[in-house]
Amino acid sequence: MSRTKDYLMDLEEQAEDRHIAKLLGISYDELLELDWKLDTNESKDGLINSYRIEFSENSSKEVLEKIDRLEDGCRVHLENWELEADYDYINDQFDAITESRINQISFNKELKNLKELSQLQNKDDKLKKILNRQIFIAIIGSMETFLSETFLKLVFEEEKYFQSFVETHPEYGSRKFSLREIFVQQKQLEPNVKKTILDTIFHNLSPVSNMFRATFEINFPKIDKMSKHVIVRHDLVHRNGKTKNGTESEIDDNLIDTLIKDTKEFIEEICKELKIK
Repeated sequence: MSRTKDYLMDLEEQAEDRHIAKLLGISYDELLELDWKLDTNESKDGLINSYRIEFSENSSKEVLEKIDRLEDGCRVHLENWELEADYDYINDQFDAITESRINQISFNKELKNLKELSQLQNKDDKLKKILNRQIFIAIIGSMETFLSETFLKLVFEEEKYFQSFVETHPEYGSRKFSLREIFVQQKQLEPNVKKTILDTIFHNLSPVSNMFRATFEINFPKIDKMSKHVIVRHDLVHRNGKTKNGTESEIDDNLIDTLIKDTKEFIEEICKELKIK
């Protein structure tokens, strides 16, 4: 599974956990202090009658005391409709991203960790080929994560960037509505912008570079090198490492080093333009 898919699955899991935290009347951070599991209460026919959350002894007593519905000091019962109800996935996913601590320092640290991981096995090891493929995919995923989180944070931290995004993004330039709809459209604007950004594929560097230039009015770095790396990543994920012509991509240590160097320089240029560290 690619790092991007892993990342999206992590966000979805966080969104579900945030929904549970709201049902319990605590914050997401407080939920992380609890050791819990979700079980079902089933009938003899195997039908789910309700759900229950069981908390272990390792859970924070201070947090447990905040849960009004706590029974016997260790469980909470939930009705089917509570757990299965639609929850605010977009906003919960948005919170999961904006609360993260992604920055240039942490990004470089992740690249360093991936480099060290690639050196765990000798080049003659039969698993080295598989390891290098996964590391290559992970490096591109790290770049994508950095771009998406940085873009989303800046757009919602600075009103001028939010306005610039709406004014320059093609999706909003083509929308039409009557004047009497203006208040409804205004109310829906923020969640629509969140969804547009969250739905963007940030390793698709051509449109992403246009978004950065138009929204932040910066000189986005040249994408030639990174675009070639993204194509290799695409082959690894979708063609088992083979190109359209059937040639197998050789992901050796030299290529990993080159990718790390190019990715680091690429992100450094972006951070310099955006004046972030």
